[in-house]
Amino acid sequence: MRRYQFILCAVGLLCTLPFGLVRSEEAEKEAKASRLDQIMDWPVIGVPVITHSPETNWGFGAAVQGYFKMPNAERTSIVYGDGCYTLNKQYYISAGGTFYFGGQTPWFLSFRGGYRDYPDIYFGLGNTITESRKHGTSFNSQRGSAHIEAQIYLPAHWSIGPQFSFIHEKISGEAIKASDLQHEVSTMWGLGVVAQYDSRDVLYYPSDGLFFKASVTHYDKALGSTARMTYLKADLRHFVPLPYTIVFAWQFTTEWALSDEVSAIPYRCLPTLGGQDIVRGVRRNMFTDNAMMALQAEFRFPIWRFIRIHAFAGIGDVYNTEHWNWATPKIGYGLGLRVGINKAKINIRFDIARNNIYKEWNTLNSYSFYLTATEAF
Repeated sequence: MRRYQFILCAVGLLCTLPFGLVRSEEAEKEAKASRLDQIMDWPVIGVPVITHSPETNWGFGAAVQGYFKMPNAERTSIVYGDGCYTLNKQYYISAGGTFYFGGQTPWFLSFRGGYRDYPDIYFGLGNTITESRKHGTSFNSQRGSAHIEAQIYLPAHWSIGPQFSFIHEKISGEAIKASDLQHEVSTMWGLGVVAQYDSRDVLYYPSDGLFFKASVTHYDKALGSTARMTYLKADLRHFVPLPYTIVFAWQFTTEWALSDEVSAIPYRCLPTLGGQDIVRGVRRNMFTDNAMMALQAEFRFPIWRFIRIHAFAGIGDVYNTEHWNWATPKIGYGLGLRVGINKAKINIRFDIARNNIYKEWNTLNSYSFYLTATEAF
């Protein structure tokens, strides 16, 4: 009898072994998930920074970001600081953040500022595609800036408030001989107002909702500015959830630098197209004038947990309000990879984009590579 009991126990153990292995595998998965959740929930993240774009070449530095909630606030506040040195002998340091306050009158305060020493390329003004524009002239920019805005929440997702802007820049190099860069040293002080509508489900990587922001900033010689200018900016974004957790996102943005004498506006204060955020694939500053309009969209496909693939395209151009000229619109399109790094849905972003300026497919000038930790929009 004991022999049969032993056999039955042995058979029972063999039968239950696969279930025990399954439970062990599940437990291991849960443990790994728990460890991942703990990492994704860290309130402060410090990471090395490796970036690449046509404007900078490879860049290396460090960044730190902190996430926290103020008492009674609904949204997560963020503070950040970073610095980077590039193979183009450029460097920058910057800091910023957004604080969300609760209470009977919720409001938030945003700030950003920094300093950079940037050897760069001057491509001229206008929207025509010429051989000389494809090469440009070198110059160096030493620029310090600060921007502060405070907004009070209104009913129905609206908010409004004042803003302050400061820019001080010194430029040098071959390009200052051009009339467009007549201000070797410029200082701009601006005051304005900003209004915003925000119904996004989350702040940093939304999958649903609408965002609209418009601002008017006036720079005047009476405030100590080099030139008199009114800067208008509008930004509309829409995030549409689709089946299988796919997200369709699109953005329309426009900027206008208006003045009685447009040619007196410092070159680096004019709107520009391209770069890692607006019509990716077009090199930033290649097309600059006193008005810019751009439309872009992307599909965001889930791959696995915190990994997504983006397919994007954008179209836009710059214009001169005194001598309006229609030209071939500038187009950029490509694919991107997103890797989430925390529960606030901050992503590491890697994009590969192509433009319609260089017709050859086998030249690197036709492509742009972006590696950063912020979304385009």
